[in-house]
This record gives sequence, structure tokens and C-alpha cells, in this order.
Amino acid sequence: TQEGDEQSTRAAISTSDSKVINWESDDKISIFDGTKNNLFTLKNGAGTKSATFQGVAASAETYTAVYPYQSEATLSGTSVKNVTLKPTQTATANSFDKEAALMIAEGGDGKTLNFKNVVGYVKVKPTFNCTRIDLKAFDNSAVLAGTGTVSYNGGEPKLDLSNAETKDYAITLRGDIKANKYYYIAVPPVTLKAGWTIQFTASDGKVYSRKGTNPITFTRNKVTNLGEFATTGDYDPRGDIVRADQEVDMGVFTIGDKNYRVIFAKSNLTANGLATNEYDYGDYFAWGATEPWYHSATNTWKEGKEAGFTEANAPILSKTYKANEVLSSSDDATRQILGGDWQLPTTEIWKALWDANKNKVYWGPDGNMRYDTISGIKGMKISKKDDPYTYIFLPAAGSAGREVNNVGDFGYYWSGTANSSTKPYYLYFTITGGNPQEFIYFYYVGLPVRPVRLVEVSLAGSGQGETEGIEEDVFKY
Repeated sequence: TQEGDEQSTRAAISTSDSKVINWESDDKISIFDGTKNNLFTLKNGAGTKSATFQGVAASAETYTAVYPYQSEATLSGTSVKNVTLKPTQTATANSFDKEAALMIAEGGDGKTLNFKNVVGYVKVKPTFNCTRIDLKAFDNSAVLAGTGTVSYNGGEPKLDLSNAETKDYAITLRGDIKANKYYYIAVPPVTLKAGWTIQFTASDGKVYSRKGTNPITFTRNKVTNLGEFATTGDYDPRGDIVRADQEVDMGVFTIGDKNYRVIFAKSNLTANGLATNEYDYGDYFAWGATEPWYHSATNTWKEGKEAGFTEANAPILSKTYKANEVLSSSDDATRQILGGDWQLPTTEIWKALWDANKNKVYWGPDGNMRYDTISGIKGMKISKKDDPYTYIFLPAAGSAGREVNNVGDFGYYWSGTANSSTKPYYLYFTITGGNPQEFIYFYYVGLPVRPVRLVEVSLAGSGQGETEGIEEDVFKY
């Protein structure tokens, strides 16, 4: 709900009911009588959801109207062409840019038109002063603004920007954006692919950008609340080399005494980043080694490590680890190779994931802990219970000593938690099924690595967002 108590001097959200949009004194509309686009201006009813407009139009059986006034718009059949959704919108505290608040109406009684919202709204609350906010589609994959066609569609308006001469894949909100005020961005009904971003330019010139790790859908006549944004949290650039399509958001889990969004890499770690495919075994690392000794893609050993994963080849750690200590970033291959806040999954992370089996996730088909096969490779598929298309696949890559063993039968993945100075934990699962477990192993043994990163949910600001309904406007002319 809208919590502010400051009404714009233009078309604005009501101060008493955030789901009502009120008319304002300088509002103008286009009314189409079948031959002309006629300008009508507000006569009375400012500050309410019902108002009277005045102007001149020819007599017609049916009228179509568009808000705000569109000087270049024309009526074509039952659609209105050359209607513009602005790519740059004016920031208004606790409200929106009236020139972007597209609505359409149809009527035939010559007295009343019931307007329907064409757009939805994104709601944000920065906790710092800004000069602009930018909402961007990933890889220009969705049109967010431009000049297109609007149709009433029986009371479920449609906005078609697909044939727009000028297409914008981002919307910018500009102005004196004050801390702790809500701001609304008018958006078309569209789904943005994972990787979409929202970027805040602070008054001091610093830029804070967050990446949406899930797709997000904007709906006509709905407010999508993205929540509060502070100057701390999961901002880009994170300093990593991982693309949006290379990570999987598995949802929110309690780890320790906090809730985190758990985001896994889609594939195993290699010397230069991530394996190409989710079913690739990746490279094999000793615990605490920041580069691999064995490369599965080429079946080759690192020069000088041809003897394999032996105690003599053990990596030199930055410190002596005690029981339950977490691998430091300087010894963590994921952090050193990928950058950002990527890490080896700790025992707490692995445990949170398997404790959620049949609750939030499924380990194997229907949570039966048995293997799936992808592109001929066996492994453990961990999928979200409410979205089976969101999953990670851990290939059964076995382990490496003097040679690689148990490929296709056993899954071993390093944990970032030490059991003692020489034996860390690792995740274990098998083709025969049964609960995944954590065992301990000598740190110089070679195992695959699946990177993860955590985003505290209070700082996430990049999920699907809550939706809130909007009452639609009525006016008389």
C-alpha cells in the first residue's frame, strides 16, 4: 500500500487510498469521434477519481479516449495508433509521471467514459537521494517504451510496441529523488528475462545497480513493489565475471540466523571461470587451492602436478584452519577465479538445501534422491518445488587422486567448511540414492566445485516483487 502523504499537483495517487488514481487540474485527454483527435481539458473534479472534461467533438455512436493527450495519435478501427509510453519519466514523490500514465476508454452514451489503465507500475523506495533511476531489460530482450498502438480490447487494454519505429529497452526516471519516498515508474505489461537491472544514480554521482536473478512480469493495472534500496547490498558491478544466464536463484533459505537468497552457478568451476555446460564435470581442485590440478575437458594435468592429488602436491594454505572455520577468500578458488562474492558452499548452505528436500526443493525426481541424466551425464538434479524449470544439476564427477575415479557413480563436491587443519567437509551423494551427506576428506584430494553466492533478503531488491491492485478511473465529459 502507498504509505506517503504527499500528493502531486498533477495526476496523482490518492492521499487517502493508494489504490486510487485521482484526476488533477491540468489533465488533458484525446477524444476520438471517428474523424478527429479532439483535445479535452479538465473542467472540474480535480483531486477525485471522477471528473468532468470539456471540449468539442463531432457526434458519434462510439467515442474512444486516451489519457494523457496524444497530439499525434490517430484512430484506426478500434485501435489508437501513435501513442507514446515515455522512455524518460519525471520523478514525483509518492506518485508517477502523469504523461506516462497511459489509459484508454470507450463509450457510446455521450456522457460517461470508464478509463482503464494501459500500463502497470514499478514501485521503489531508495533510502538515499538520487538524480535518476534506470530500469533496463537484459540484452535488449524486451521493449519497455516507445510509440505504438493501444486498443480497449473489451475492457482489458492492450499496448503493442512491437512495431514501434523507436523502441527503448530501458526507462529512466529523472528528477530530485528524495530519500525514503516512494516513486512509481510506468511500465508496459511485459516479462523481463533474468538479468534485468535497476540502477540508482545517487546525488553524489555514485551508481548502484542491482541485477534481477529471476524473470519479472509487469501486469496492466498492477503495482509491482520492488521494495527499499540502500547503498549496501547486492549491487553491480559485483566485480565478478558471471553472467546472469550462468547463475540460478534457488530461493530463500535460513542460514545461521538470517535469511538469504541462495544463488548457485549453473555449472562447475574451471581454471578460467565456469564450465560451458551444466553437465560438464569442470576442473578438479584441492581444498584451498586457487587453481585446479586436473582439467576434465582436456584430460590434462597442471604442469608440475602430473603426479596427481597427493600429499606431496598439497596446496599451501594461508592459515591453519580449525574445526568449523570457513575457507578464507584468499584460499577460495571460487572467489579468486570468479570474483565478486562467490564462495564455496559451506556445510550450512549444503545442509539448508538438503533439509529443504520435498519442502522447497526436490533432490532428484520428486525428491527421491536418485539421479537424473542430462545429455548422457548422470548426476543430481536439485529443482525448486514450485518451479521445476529452475534447478541446478550436479554431475556425478567422482574424485581425483592419482587419477579420476567413480565418474558417473558418486558425486563429491567441496564444502567451504573445515573439520580440522587437514580435513575439510565435502558433499556426497550416490547413484544408489539415499540422503546426501557431508563427510570429511584430506584437503589435497581433487574434487569438483560448485560456486554459490548469498544475498541477504532484506538487501535483495531484485526478486519478483509484490503486486498491488489499482482502482481504475472514471470521468464525465
